[in-house]
Amino acid sequence: MIRVVHLSVVHKPDDPRIYERECRTLAQNGYEVMFMVPGAEPGRDAAGVILRPLPQRGRSTRFLSSVEITKALRELRPDVLHVHDPELLTLFPAVKAFIPRLVYDMHEYLPEAVAGKYYIPEKARPLAAQATATAQKRLAALGRGVVVVTDEQLKALGSTPKLRLVLPNYPRLERFAGAEPLPDLAADPRLKLVYVGSLSRGRGCALMLDVMEQLAADEAVLFLGGTFASPDMEEETRRRLAAGLDDRVKLLGRVPPAELPRYLAAADVVWIPSVPTVQYAYPTIPTKLLEGMAMGLAALVTNLPGRGELVRLEECGLAVEPGVEGHVRGVRRLLASREALPQMGVRGRRAVERRFCWEVVAGDLVDFYDRLTRGESSP
Repeated sequence: MIRVVHLSVVHKPDDPRIYERECRTLAQNGYEVMFMVPGAEPGRDAAGVILRPLPQRGRSTRFLSSVEITKALRELRPDVLHVHDPELLTLFPAVKAFIPRLVYDMHEYLPEAVAGKYYIPEKARPLAAQATATAQKRLAALGRGVVVVTDEQLKALGSTPKLRLVLPNYPRLERFAGAEPLPDLAADPRLKLVYVGSLSRGRGCALMLDVMEQLAADEAVLFLGGTFASPDMEEETRRRLAAGLDDRVKLLGRVPPAELPRYLAAADVVWIPSVPTVQYAYPTIPTKLLEGMAMGLAALVTNLPGRGELVRLEECGLAVEPGVEGHVRGVRRLLASREALPQMGVRGRRAVERRFCWEVVAGDLVDFYDRLTRGESSP
């Protein structure tokens, strides 16, 4: 049996892309799969995935885990090491001698994401983004394969490694079957908007608060779930809620992936209000949008590459101009046509079933691993 280690020091043990989709799919297709990640409960799950905990450390001390990880990998001697964080690329030179197949999973447009990190001094961000791009390209080339979310990400990697897979962040449809809505949330008679994800300015957290301030308290309610990306965003949000928005914005905290369907099932509209940034100038379809569609919700999205085209093509909601005014108009249009929302949700659900679910692309991951372990570099 081929032994595979998936490794992250950034993500959660229940991360849907890594654990629920990639690890479980490989385990169900005959691979011995271990997920090494901080906070894991040690043991083997029902799908056969072995969970092994790593020390939980903050951003500034994560590098201290490298020695422990390298030691553990020497003991395990996996056939494949599949890393999910760019900082773990620094392991490749050290482990290449005793792990025959190294894979880098590129979850986002990394240089563009670095350019927007709040904890990097603003003047240093362009240099940090460029340095990150160079390091990512050189270190990823030491691997045997690479997995990305969109075709455009491959441009950052050059010509190597040659074995590559575009694996979109599509949700596993079975997670959303038969989900019962949380009764306290579902009982609210207002138009129920929901956002669950990273609470940052780039993803529209402040914009949503601005929009809700322009609506009457009896018109709509926003269920706002996730963790704050920065202390200042959390402080601003809590201050604005305390100043009068708490009657129409309900903070949910972090929503575990296993509980997400019940929160979505209680709402009418999934809201994806990302603001135009360098990162979001590239085509992408947010997983959170597809999860809402999978639950049969109408969609309200910023008209950005990828998401705007999808919503218009499938007629499953509204794609509005960036900014507060565009989203205010969008919410008011939804309020004026609430009777049409269920049918929008039906069309969105059908689109996910047909084109945008994990069940459609899971076989691509299995094929990639088959080629990886046979030593092939192309389909």
